[in-house]
This record gives sequence, C-alpha cells and structure tokens, in this order.
Amino acid sequence: MKFNEQVMGLLFSSLAALILVVFSIWQLDFPLSAWIGKFLSANALDVKTSNIPDLLLIVVIVLTSLSWGVYFWLRSQNIRDQRTLLCRITGTVLPLSFGIKTVLKWVFGRAETRYWLSDPSMYGFHWFAGTDGFRGFPSGHMLVLTPLFLAMWHFYPRYRLNYGVVWFCLAVALIATGYHFLSDVIAGAYIGALVYLSVSRKVG
Repeated sequence: MKFNEQVMGLLFSSLAALILVVFSIWQLDFPLSAWIGKFLSANALDVKTSNIPDLLLIVVIVLTSLSWGVYFWLRSQNIRDQRTLLCRITGTVLPLSFGIKTVLKWVFGRAETRYWLSDPSMYGFHWFAGTDGFRGFPSGHMLVLTPLFLAMWHFYPRYRLNYGVVWFCLAVALIATGYHFLSDVIAGAYIGALVYLSVSRKVG
C-alpha cells in the first residue's frame, strides 16, 4: 500500500509540474522575459549581467571532491552518522545531476532567453541540437543545486528557512538576469528534486 501511495504521489506531482511548465511556456515565458529584457536594456544591465561567469561546473567539482573527501575521512575514523550519509548523498547527486542536465539540454535544445531576445525567430525546442544558444531547458543551476538544498533541508532542518530563501533567490535571479525562462526554472527544480529523491532512497 505504501508503495502504491508513493507511485501515485509521484504521478500527481509529475503531472502538476508538467502542467506548470506547459502553462508557463504558453502564457508566461514570452511576456515575462520580454519585460525583463526591456528593463535590463533600458537600465544598461544587459551587458553587465551577460558577463556573469558560469561557475556551476567548478562548484560541482569542488563540492563533490569535498563531500567524498570528508566521507572517506569519517569512515576511516569509524564514524557513521548523518554527516557520513550527507556526504555520500551529495557526492553522488551533484555529478549525477550535472550529467543529467547536460544530456537534457542537448535533447531539448531550447533557445536561451537572451538568444531569443536578440533573434525571436530562433525561439523553440530544437530537438537533439543543444549547442551554444540552445541550452536553455531545463535550468542547469536549478537542476544541480536543488538536490543540494534538499539534502541540507533534510539533514539540517534547523536552517530550512535559510535554504528556502537562498533557493528562491536563485530561481528569481536566473529569470531576472535574463538567463532563463520561467518554465526552464520550474523544470530544473522539479527534475533536481526527482534526482535527489532517487539517490537518497538508494544511498540512504
């Protein structure tokens, strides 16, 4: 019975996420991103925000290495507590989610927001052609970092408000700087949550 409830919960959550993504693509992505693009351009912020370096790969490498380093050190000290499990989960989920986002971006091949703003004719999903300018869906930052926030949320619940605020600010920043459509962020967050739940069940 418990297994059936979990399956039904997964189906309903996936359906809800799909509806949100589709609704966003049809009704919200265009006007929201167009308004943000005009705002950035009018305030000369488009050039400044376009120079923000993408450090996601570096973050993943550093945190993954740190997680496994601490994990093996704790094991060498015969320490097996929530810290050990947290390090094992984060050390697994971070590179896995990075690999998944790389594949999905190539598969969907969606035009990035800034590329669309400069050339509206290029909007859409260019299947299996996710090269430069066509790697917008899903948001890689949300997909990769959502599992990290969920891990901290689970193992250190005392600071849940802090995690929630930072996670929400990240989502807003990705949209407000013109790097992603709203639907990219929603999809990235949901897929990241699925990756975390899958890894935590197997590893935990």
